[in-house]
Amino acid sequence: ILDIEPNGAFNVRKVMPDAVLIFIAPPSIEELQRRLESRGDTSAEQMKLRMERSVWEMEQGAKYDYIVVNDQVETCAEEILKIIAEKAD
Repeated sequence: ILDIEPNGAFNVRKVMPDAVLIFIAPPSIEELQRRLESRGDTSAEQMKLRMERSVWEMEQGAKYDYIVVNDQVETCAEEILKIIAEKAD
């Protein structure tokens, strides 16, 4: 299991064509921004760059095998575990 950004995921796919890519998406771009701001550890400039990058990353989700929306952490984790279990069979 790797936690990597899209370019890294696509490089893994090149080396391991059977790799299963799961994109974990925020419920919305607004919610992502709210979550990042609530951490209080990101400058305004870093936030701007992060949000610009996030739009691109979310567009890349269509290239993944699965998209799981992280609206509630428990539900998100259950969905990911279900995908892993299905692929392990």
